Amino acid sequence: MSEKSVPDIEKSPRRWTSVYTKDELIRQLLRIQKEGWIKVRANRQAKDGGLGNTLEDLLGIPENNLPLADYGQFELKTHRSESNSLISLFRFEPKPGRVIPKLVENYGWPFPKYGPNERSLRVDIDAAKFSERGFIARINEELERVELHFDNSKVPRTTIYQNWLRSVKTKAGLADLNPIPYWTFADRENKIKSKIGNMIYVTVETPSKEKKMRVAKAVLLQGASLSKFLDGIKKGWLQIEINARTGHNHGTAFRTWERYWPSLYSNIEVLVE
Repeated sequence: MSEKSVPDIEKSPRRWTSVYTKDELIRQLLRIQKEGWIKVRANRQAKDGGLGNTLEDLLGIPENNLPLADYGQFELKTHRSESNSLISLFRFEPKPGRVIPKLVENYGWPFPKYGPNERSLRVDIDAAKFSERGFIARINEELERVELHFDNSKVPRTTIYQNWLRSVKTKAGLADLNPIPYWTFADRENKIKSKIGNMIYVTVETPSKEKKMRVAKAVLLQGASLSKFLDGIKKGWLQIEINARTGHNHGTAFRTWERYWPSLYSNIEVLVE
């Protein structure tokens, strides 16, 4: 399809559809795929999740809410086919309340882009190995929770990290985190069921500037469970990402790679390819 003939969904009003059958969803995805290149709405282009929002507009469904007859509610998630980056499953803040801002203050590093007193903390954490900043996740079976811990001896002895460690020592000391950030198993299980237990995962092709997109593949994913989720954290294929600064917390994300769908889901069905 030529550049001039790229469909513009700005001219197509959204009509919310109450429910799809699986066959109807496949037909709709095939229809969208046959459209070829589709222009991303102008108000979606600069936003995180703009590709997914555009697909929701095309399907005529509310954001992140795809009801399938006889299947229940499904999370709709999109990812660029040319990207090998981690896929965010959901965002979920640890307990106790406001522990992330405290971590930013004590373990963050200067971020002058947003001001002289701004600090940033961005780190990926799992239970298989320590991060370069000395953080690790641990599965506490006795208390039934996932915890974050810190060990200063695991921080590299290079100048940049040791300078950072001296700042940590001044602000918080070099002992373990206090309080310990955690997520209970019960809270995790509820989040998994509500957000990723059932998912429609659509890969889309995009040019570099992401002003247009086309559907490449759609997969139905079912059967995510707490035990599989915890196994991913233990083995390192599921990452906990802290991404916050003094003035803004982007949200603590749980992320993985597409190649680990078989480890997280018990049923995978290709709908469109």
